[in-house]
Amino acid sequence: MKYLLLLFLVFTIACSTPKKDTKNNEVKDEEKEIVIKEEVKVPEVIENELILVLKNPKNIDDVKALVTNSGLSWNKIVFDKKDFKIALITVPKDKIDFWAQRLKESGSFETVDKNKELTINNLKKEYENRLLSIRKTPCFGDCPVYDLNIDKEGNVIYNGIQYVIEEGKHEFKLSEEELKKLTEMLNAGDFDSFKDEYDNPRITDLASTFITYNGKQIKIRLWNDIPDELINVHEYVEGILLDKKFFN
Repeated sequence: MKYLLLLFLVFTIACSTPKKDTKNNEVKDEEKEIVIKEEVKVPEVIENELILVLKNPKNIDDVKALVTNSGLSWNKIVFDKKDFKIALITVPKDKIDFWAQRLKESGSFETVDKNKELTINNLKKEYENRLLSIRKTPCFGDCPVYDLNIDKEGNVIYNGIQYVIEEGKHEFKLSEEELKKLTEMLNAGDFDSFKDEYDNPRITDLASTFITYNGKQIKIRLWNDIPDELINVHEYVEGILLDKKFFN
């Protein structure tokens, strides 16, 4: 009888033990999956808007005229620095791809993109991490035309446009020694003390070189009376590009 009572007591305790709530666990797993999906969602495109990064921030009036004369709406400058400006414009919804291509072909913009979530923030981050940029414009001859951006880690984006061996975008990284030498050259000169332009408007058959560093953009068309620091930086960077046979 004692054994029967003991057996009954064990059976009662086992039956009264709380069971694992598998249903609740399944719900929690589903919630985790939903959270993960939300974290990797595709950025939303804001309808009718294009983001423009001006190639020459000093020509903002000309850019505004280009946009409005095309029948488009100029909204505002959403990021405004002396050497870097991001503009937001409105275009017809059914022609957003058409106008994005047309504005790219105008040559007035470094970037033309649909306005997506985080796009402007990403452009700001790229600007803050930029070390140096160089842009070469056409001349009446076969001068190499290209854009170049170098960030603070030594990552280089070269875009060959015209009269170059390698056209299109190419990416590479400076060696530690190259980055150190370039940084020393940049720090050797007081860019704020340099003129904004070294030019003679009466001479037309010349390419323009735009060198941007530390918040200042300098335009060079005449290489007379140019600070040695600018010449050294320009020659050093072009030497690296020549070694890579991007142009000759």
